[in-house]
Amino acid sequence: MRILGVNGWPGASHDGSACLLVDGKVVAFAEEERFTRHKHGYGEAPLHAAAFCLQEGGLALEDIDVVAHGWDMPSLLTRRGLDWFPDSARALDFLFPREYFPRGRDPELVFVPHHNAHAASAYYFSGRDQGAVLVLDGQGECESATLASAVGGELKVLESVPPGWSLGYFYAAVCAYAGLGADAAGKAMGLAPYGTPGDLTFGGGLSFLDDGYAVGPVPRTLLSTGSTDEESDTLRLWLAHLEKTSALPPNRTSRSYDRERGRYVRRTERDPYDYRDLAATAQEALERSVVAMARRLLRETGQDTLLVAGGVGFNATLNGKLARLPEVRDLFVQPLAGDQGVSLGAAGWVAAQHGETITPMTGTLAWGEQWDADAVRRVLHKQGVRHTEHEDIADAVAGLLGRGQIVGWHQGRGEGGPRALGHRSIVTAPFPVAKRDRINLTVKDREWWRPFAPSMRLEEAPTLLGDGTPLPYMIVTTPVPDAGRDAMPAVIHVDGTTRPQTVTAEDDPLYHRLLGRVAEHTGHAVVLNTSFNGRDEPVVWTPSDALATFARSPLDALALGPFLIRRTD
Repeated sequence: MRILGVNGWPGASHDGSACLLVDGKVVAFAEEERFTRHKHGYGEAPLHAAAFCLQEGGLALEDIDVVAHGWDMPSLLTRRGLDWFPDSARALDFLFPREYFPRGRDPELVFVPHHNAHAASAYYFSGRDQGAVLVLDGQGECESATLASAVGGELKVLESVPPGWSLGYFYAAVCAYAGLGADAAGKAMGLAPYGTPGDLTFGGGLSFLDDGYAVGPVPRTLLSTGSTDEESDTLRLWLAHLEKTSALPPNRTSRSYDRERGRYVRRTERDPYDYRDLAATAQEALERSVVAMARRLLRETGQDTLLVAGGVGFNATLNGKLARLPEVRDLFVQPLAGDQGVSLGAAGWVAAQHGETITPMTGTLAWGEQWDADAVRRVLHKQGVRHTEHEDIADAVAGLLGRGQIVGWHQGRGEGGPRALGHRSIVTAPFPVAKRDRINLTVKDREWWRPFAPSMRLEEAPTLLGDGTPLPYMIVTTPVPDAGRDAMPAVIHVDGTTRPQTVTAEDDPLYHRLLGRVAEHTGHAVVLNTSFNGRDEPVVWTPSDALATFARSPLDALALGPFLIRRTD
């Protein structure tokens, strides 16, 4: 079958994406934000992403058997008193207008319930025969957590938690209260280790049970009308409760014009670092709640394999705690854990329903667009950029990294997800520790306390991490032994952990070779790797994106395919 999985709906979505699944194998995947350059693509349908996927497969929309959308949009809207289309044809025209997608016939349009799509993304692409599935996010149509079993190719939902009791919304409320922004869960996770946890119940807002948790400030049966979700109402109730129970007042935000940047910027009354104890408390409360749910799920299903998806799955610290539970023999966190991943999951769900065998992930998310050397050369000549061409770009860049330089690395197919894994990365040697501050404050223009992660050859993991378990997706934290702390101090967080990516020659031969060449200069096949983007910008996609970000950022060099552009040039 030819299935186009999608996420994103005009005016009512975020993290739009598209995935082309042909006979159970991913042919292409892309996120809309990479094309429009609007981070998270709020309210955008995946027009560019879908067009790319179709082009990559040599197909038109009329050649697709099923368009699988990762939300049950008819149920989502009608349940809240909002209008829906009288038939699928008009819904498809609204999603994919004929002026952009001319067609002689319409493919079937299937709406997959949101948490079913998340669960499918975790199970069918994990390569595991069976397991316990835990989906955690802000919310789907009418649930914020789903507990399921996966056996024999079938997913069975065991229980769900309604949106009002969403742990994702609870964490988002804490982020908003601290002035980090409601969609800044990663910032709160990075801030938490600097603080000291306080009252985990938040003055009675949370209570912890042997098999989960309960919420006080928000009714379990909350249902918002005139809106597509319960987010605004849930956050409002949580913020009111936090204002009554927190030691600090809410960190008010405002927007003012910044002359240097030439645009409005967001400012806070206080330094968000002042709220580190609140972040620490929220992180521990989240971990305690989820661990209780996970233990119950594993016990009731009789499984020791845990499969995780949903936006809360991006919390790498939580994932590290889950991985180290004695009940968990095997943990797979779907690396496109957020809503961008439901295009993958929706396609997988439909394929599984038709009895297709789905090819699992193998350690890479590089299913995006790529440019050959001639295409990159044309861009460089058109923009008048001085450059040198190298037979072995890995060797040339390794020499720069060995001298402490910071390099943009744009190679091969674009990757999905918020964490670059060696195709759209900024790389440097992971020492001295001051390198972290330089990249945070000048290159990335972000808070000084934000942590970085390492990419290392899998062969180095036993030495640097004390464990040779493959961790290819940079989505699980692990404690670091003394040998690792000495070799890569710039990627060790204040709590002594790091969020590693292990690289094999099979998954990514060029990046693996770069790491090997780096070892010849530094002694270890490891680099500091952060996503290639600037402040409030999606990860770069095209060669022109890379050149523009390089021009704005104080990087020392840019490796664009086989070409090297030096700041001094």
